[in-house]
Amino acid sequence: MKTGKLLAFGCFAAIGVGLMSCSKADVFDSNAANELKKEQQEKDYTSNFVKKYGAVEGKSWDLATLATSYTLESSNRALTRDGNYNADATVGEMLVNKATIDWMSDNMKAGKNNVKKGKPFYLQVPNNSFTIVPIFQGTASYYWQLWMHVDGLGDKLVWSKGDIEYITKEGATDWKKPGTGNTGMNNAFQIKAPTYTFANLPVDANMYFYLLVWDSFDKFKDQSINPRKLTSLNQMMLALIDCDVPSSVPAGNEVSIIGCEDNAKGDFDYEDLVFMMYGNPAPPIKHVEEVIEGTPKRFMMEDLGEEHPDFDFNDVVVDVITNRVKTQYFYDIAEDGSWTLTDTKTIKNLPDIAVVRAAGGILDFTLTIGNTTWKKSEKVPNYQQMLNTGRDGEINYDKELDSFEVVGWNPTKNNISVTVEGNPNDITFPRTGEAPKVIAVDPTTKWMNERTPAPESWFKD
Repeated sequence: MKTGKLLAFGCFAAIGVGLMSCSKADVFDSNAANELKKEQQEKDYTSNFVKKYGAVEGKSWDLATLATSYTLESSNRALTRDGNYNADATVGEMLVNKATIDWMSDNMKAGKNNVKKGKPFYLQVPNNSFTIVPIFQGTASYYWQLWMHVDGLGDKLVWSKGDIEYITKEGATDWKKPGTGNTGMNNAFQIKAPTYTFANLPVDANMYFYLLVWDSFDKFKDQSINPRKLTSLNQMMLALIDCDVPSSVPAGNEVSIIGCEDNAKGDFDYEDLVFMMYGNPAPPIKHVEEVIEGTPKRFMMEDLGEEHPDFDFNDVVVDVITNRVKTQYFYDIAEDGSWTLTDTKTIKNLPDIAVVRAAGGILDFTLTIGNTTWKKSEKVPNYQQMLNTGRDGEINYDKELDSFEVVGWNPTKNNISVTVEGNPNDITFPRTGEAPKVIAVDPTTKWMNERTPAPESWFKD
């Protein structure tokens, strides 16, 4: 009996060992198969990326310039609406007469500190078209571009230095261009200026102007050199409304003239670039009560899959903003609505934040930034839909699906990743020479509509 029991025990033991051995082998084979599948998926993705965009060897995908950004506080921002808007302008031409040039010279004297005239301001889009007319550039050697930001639409390049003509005396026909250097237009008698008319912007949306400034035109052409950013939100521009109206402006239009300073340590004469803005009515000028500056990076991610990626890089779009500083402005407001800046207050060391802008995938995902995690299904209603990628209406480039504080973020290491439901491969920031599923860009870079591949220019040297 004992033998029988021993035999029986031995048989069960053998069966158990056999079962355990089969189970371990299955797990091993399954893990090995998964690893092989993951490796093949990565190879397929790399192959497809190289076919479309070229070789990846030696390339880094951190394309952000770390230019300072500025945002108004939430109470000052008009609600942006989804709609069929665009920031394209109709381009024309206008002659600016001597009376306007003289008025500008009297009110923004070259070399004179006019800072008391320059208060931080933003504007609002009117319920009509309006026109921007550059009318003067000063003698500084800096090279600059004039940009306009409109909430919901993002940033639009309006004008670049040198694109203007003038004559120095009445009746002259030899129109001159001041160029991109330090020639200036101080002896201008009449100016032939380009005009930019905007007619399809979201009504009541906030807007502001800024300059991107390089030390010279050669520095601009050297794409490795990042520009400075100077904006109307932090007193680098002044707006004057009781100004001379050129005879070429159609009757019934309101006119304002805006002067810009191209050096944060300059003379603050605000005549380095001067432009006119008119409309019926013109965009109203509002004083800034609070502005937050920071250093942003925009991360665009591709998660569709390795076999058939669409390379739209809109499956997750998130801005991570560091070095945040809040500036508050205080005013005396007169009965006629005019305002005088009386004091400022600066609050430093605000926490880093992340702003989720778009989510093109329909699968749930978990976003990890530094030591902070964010799950789509827990934070966003209708999370199984494509959000703000052109399938749910026009893309709103200032829309916030959600925002949250982050800790442990390192903008040098780009310690960001995404885990997508059902995808065995975490999406991480690529090492140099890897095909990217994540790229870092400036927040002025607009993500693509759904299933529209990113342009080749994003990935070229």
